[in-house]
Amino acid sequence: MNNKLFSQWFVDRAAADQFHCFGVHQVLVDHQSSFQRIQIIEVESLGKCLIIDGKIQSTEKDEFIYHEALIHPAVLLHPNPEKVLLLGIGEGATIRELLKYENLTIAAVDIDSEMIEFSRIYLQAWHDGAFEDPRVKMFVEDGWDFIQKTEEKFDLIVMDLPEPYPDSPAYRLYTPEFYRLAVDKMNPNALLVTQGETTKPGQEEYHFWIKKNLQEVFPSVYTYQTYIPSYDSSWGFLLAGRQPLNPFVSVEEIDKKIKEKVKGPLKFYDGQTHLSMFYLPRHLRNDQPE
Repeated sequence: MNNKLFSQWFVDRAAADQFHCFGVHQVLVDHQSSFQRIQIIEVESLGKCLIIDGKIQSTEKDEFIYHEALIHPAVLLHPNPEKVLLLGIGEGATIRELLKYENLTIAAVDIDSEMIEFSRIYLQAWHDGAFEDPRVKMFVEDGWDFIQKTEEKFDLIVMDLPEPYPDSPAYRLYTPEFYRLAVDKMNPNALLVTQGETTKPGQEEYHFWIKKNLQEVFPSVYTYQTYIPSYDSSWGFLLAGRQPLNPFVSVEEIDKKIKEKVKGPLKFYDGQTHLSMFYLPRHLRNDQPE
């Protein structure tokens, strides 16, 4: 057992009555952008950690779980995606995972240019040079404004946004009004995937709120989840389709598609993992088939 004592602690408030604490080895960067406070701290168990507005976003040791879970089910369940709209650039790791598919072109949108530059400089371990790939076109703009103005149609919309707190710029991008704007810019067999907040019992209210909003617009909406160590929680994702969608494909089919389509290493996602994320406990299945 490591009995090391820390003089400084990062305290992540998980709920009104819950805190998740990390002993801080050192604070590496502390920057206030026009929209948010961005920090990198280093902790022994998880390495470098990205903190935004006092909330842990991802860590060097486990970010691959979140980013692979967000991207690969949606890409592989679509028959032949080509054009992707990414709302929320963040660390660049979502772009990194999308670029493992050679036929994708990506329009990446973020409201905070300072966050993009911060990631480019300090989060190389996350983005692995993804910002420089010619298949990526970046836009510094509010996602709502972008989707209203664009004339493009997309095969996949990925929403990697902060929590939908009512006083945040991201909040309205989780509403039925936004999803109606989005569906008009999606091809007939297009999919939308979004981070879906914690699915921890007693704290799932935001997850179900996002799901209800999606169900007002999309005929097929599925919850899936996985455990994220740095969040100390099961974390939800939501996959929505304009057409009927069945995510319960075989292990063999997913593994075959990975072998054929994915150009790069996967540390988390494969056929078994895919099914494990979509087979939910009873309290989360809601309207999904048992």
